[in-house]
Amino acid sequence: MNSRTYLLASALLGSLLLAAAPAAQAQVNVNVNIGRPAWGPAVPQGAQYYYIPEIDGYYDLYAQRYIVLRNGQWLPVAALNGYDPYQFHPVVLDYRGRQPWAYVGAHRDRYRPVVYRPQPVVVRPRPVVVRPRTIVVRPNRGLPPGQAKKLYREGYYDGRGDGRGNGHGRGHGRD
Repeated sequence: MNSRTYLLASALLGSLLLAAAPAAQAQVNVNVNIGRPAWGPAVPQGAQYYYIPEIDGYYDLYAQRYIVLRNGQWLPVAALNGYDPYQFHPVVLDYRGRQPWAYVGAHRDRYRPVVYRPQPVVVRPRPVVVRPRTIVVRPNRGLPPGQAKKLYREGYYDGRGDGRGNGHGRGHGRD
């Protein structure tokens, strides 16, 4: 056989094999790396949104954008001016859909923002209570220290006017 016939026979046999083979199915796997931001908590499989109480808005993990309420409409924005995302306390939502803000009332009630507001220190003066001192004479115990001299001193019960004074002056009340 010459080479031309051999080539024609092998081409005919190859085309018959290709025609008889079942249809090939091609599969393409596309893995989209939807990662959490560096400031956010771990995300379970299938989660798409964080609720961020500090801004009363959302973060879309797929689009990597914040969703905030501006002029009565929910708008996606790439960055928030004046906020540090590392100071956020995001909550992973178990929500599948395109409008998590439909449940914003429930999210506000459930995840209130943690705001530290120091209370002013008020120093209030305590009322001063002055109680009169009373001398209690208890039976079989004697008198409190220093009281025996007063009771047994001459002239103590006589209106205390014995002329000796109360100890201020010469002799301190002694003769």
